[in-house]
Amino acid sequence: MNLKKCDNGHFYDADTYPSCPHCGVSGGHENFTVPFSAPPANVDVTIGGSLLREEEQKTVDMSQLSMSELDTPKSAQTSQMPSHDDEVKTISIWGRDFDSNEVSSNGVEEHNSPVVGWLVCVSGANGLKGRDFKLKVGRNFIGRDNDMDVCLKNESSVSRQQHAIIIYEPKQNIFLAQPGNTKELTYLNDEVVLVPQIMKKNDVLQVGNVALMLVPFCDDAFKWEL
Repeated sequence: MNLKKCDNGHFYDADTYPSCPHCGVSGGHENFTVPFSAPPANVDVTIGGSLLREEEQKTVDMSQLSMSELDTPKSAQTSQMPSHDDEVKTISIWGRDFDSNEVSSNGVEEHNSPVVGWLVCVSGANGLKGRDFKLKVGRNFIGRDNDMDVCLKNESSVSRQQHAIIIYEPKQNIFLAQPGNTKELTYLNDEVVLVPQIMKKNDVLQVGNVALMLVPFCDDAFKWEL
């Protein structure tokens, strides 16, 4: 190596460069790659766009140089970022033709699904008697938690989660009463529900101290079509 010092105090290899590469190169060497090596003690070093002088730092820490600064162009870094094109939430096929979500009385946003019927509370305390609860296609969970489809809030005789389930099955156009995931029992017309049972108009489902009557919208006269 033929180490020389230019008028501005920069050191460079005269065997590689005809003039100081820090001050500007003549002779068609405007674009060049400087091989990385430990610099002399009094050489200015540039890291990440900042000039470090001898009095600020005498040793170059390799951990400060990321691989992107040494090798990879920024455009290539951008192209290597993972793609997340499929982040759209799953939408029920029964909700595609219905424009807006609804928010129920308990503040829970309901799915875009057409109404298929209602459960009407015909017996119950805590302000439940006389209330109606919308039923949608598929499973409708009954419990006292706010996230239940049929929320029997403040009724301690009803399990928090899935005391019972009402299913509307669109292909056969039928309603089914099904026991939930709880030790508490559910009754349909005073008969205990241990397996799914068909539920018809004006049938009464008993969950805890609450009696719920089925009022279907979808029946023999009408049903939603895909």
